[in-house]
Amino acid sequence: MPDKTQERTLLPENFSKLYEAIESYGFENFISEFTFSYNPDIQACESLSSVFMFLSALFRYPNEDIYNTIREITPTFKDFLEEYSDSNLELPSKDEMETEYVKLFVANIGGVPAPLYSSVYTDSEKLVQRDSTVKLKNLMESTGFAVESEIKELEDNLYIMLEYLSHLFLSFSEDTNEIEKLKYLYAAINVIKKYIQPMFPEFYNKITEHAGISFYKESATILYNFIDDIDNIYKEVFDI
Repeated sequence: MPDKTQERTLLPENFSKLYEAIESYGFENFISEFTFSYNPDIQACESLSSVFMFLSALFRYPNEDIYNTIREITPTFKDFLEEYSDSNLELPSKDEMETEYVKLFVANIGGVPAPLYSSVYTDSEKLVQRDSTVKLKNLMESTGFAVESEIKELEDNLYIMLEYLSHLFLSFSEDTNEIEKLKYLYAAINVIKKYIQPMFPEFYNKITEHAGISFYKESATILYNFIDDIDNIYKEVFDI
């Protein structure tokens, strides 16, 4: 019996063409059309997974566990922070951080200044839980990720999406199945291009305007600069 992978197309050697293929084929057709022909740097995948999880923590509600986690792990990302910000990421008190988080992202007089949901920035009516959120949930489930039932959050919450990207890049380092790697690749690009990048610069501008403490201004700056550089990072990780 002939090897079916021989009938598949090699992935484009150009990042722009890869994105065009992802756009034109869609998830199912992309998986069936191509063979995973890249050789990702596993150490870089693991490092990128850690970076995404760190960024996710910055935009979670800072309960005691999250606050302590941020305090403990921030020094290990010193080089990363210096690359993507001109200022130090100074951790305020837990009470200050909790109060500011609620004001910026959860509830405030006159409306929430900087909602964490991608659909608010991509939907013409600026509403949450749109078709795009359903598509994202399906994509997450198809790549072995689901929001835990006790977490009452939508899939397009920024911190959930960043955690998902962490999951994807960790999966690259653990999974040898070529079909699964195609899924991870599709998802890693789709989530950035369709959900996170469209939040900027509006999300960044709203935080810069309304944040009362420097921590969230710096967090937004770091994320904005990092996402702006993501194409170059992906090219390096996948050697394309």
